[in-house]
Amino acid sequence: MSEIILDLPSQKATNQFGKNISNLIEIGDIIYLSGEMGSGKTTLARSIIKNLLVSQYKDIEIPSPTFTLVQVYSCKDFNIGHADLYRIENSNEIDALGIEDILYNGAVLIEWPDKIKNKLNYNILEIKIKILNNSRTASIGNIRGWEDRIRELEQQVIK
Repeated sequence: MSEIILDLPSQKATNQFGKNISNLIEIGDIIYLSGEMGSGKTTLARSIIKNLLVSQYKDIEIPSPTFTLVQVYSCKDFNIGHADLYRIENSNEIDALGIEDILYNGAVLIEWPDKIKNKLNYNILEIKIKILNNSRTASIGNIRGWEDRIRELEQQVIK
């Protein structure tokens, strides 16, 4: 599968992209969110999470898990975890976060995934966000288990 590159010229475009992804997430999925500081990883994660929450919780604040490291949200069909591994120093700390426990009943969004890559054997989608001038692009790559859903996402992106 070739990489899909999507322009994200605004927060509205990023939020729509997050909504499209949220419609495809299943239990056991991991989404790696890569990019430099301030590129929009947390904005995309918030959009995905907000779209998965049941309606009565849609207005809750979705904080960055920079200091808590992992936040878990109960959604309609499953839990969604949001992890930020920026401050992680070694793999022992990763084991203590309980990411695999979340995956039994949910999915996980992981910012700064370079610290955990090759450690988890689940369905993995990678999104790399880059800042170009005053805009952003998202490069979407399939690592494992998203083959059919990538095609569906690509159709949504083209619309």
